[in-house]
Amino acid sequence: MKPYRPAIVTICGLAAAIIAFGLFGPVFAGIIALATLCSAAFGTRIIGNASTGGVGDVDPAEVRRYREEHPGATITEGIASVARR
Repeated sequence: MKPYRPAIVTICGLAAAIIAFGLFGPVFAGIIALATLCSAAFGTRIIGNASTGGVGDVDPAEVRRYREEHPGATITEGIASVARR
């Protein structure tokens, strides 16, 4: 799944709820909005997994150095990599 797809599904779901409110009334709009909210809350994460697996204290300077050496690496990846050393 593309990383931007959950965001697009959420935006389209909210737009569909607004349109349904105008066409069918608040009941159908509420059902669509609730389904969209559940999809956004329990579906694929838009930002990513922020869990680092219970690492201990990690020196921020080492994480910064890792990210400078590996352009495009996220902070979470840096923390995980530094913690494995």
